[in-house]
Amino acid sequence: MNGFKRRVLDQMEIAEELLWLHAEVEKKKKMQSLMQTLAISESAEQLALQLEELQERLKSVQEQFDQQMTDVIAAFHA
Repeated sequence: MNGFKRRVLDQMEIAEELLWLHAEVEKKKKMQSLMQTLAISESAEQLALQLEELQERLKSVQEQFDQQMTDVIAAFHA
């Protein structure tokens, strides 16, 4: 059961990172929209790059979370 607890705790940490990443993506999207509205194109372009990086990281962490969740479920049923 100790290994199972560790896996669950690891999943909780990844879930926290996922929540943070989702919030960051939304914040950057809002900032980008505001800057485009205000015609601050240089800053909007920089935010677009940051947004792309965040979305790639989010995708990677989501895949990690999904795989580890599968492992946690398998360990629980074992």
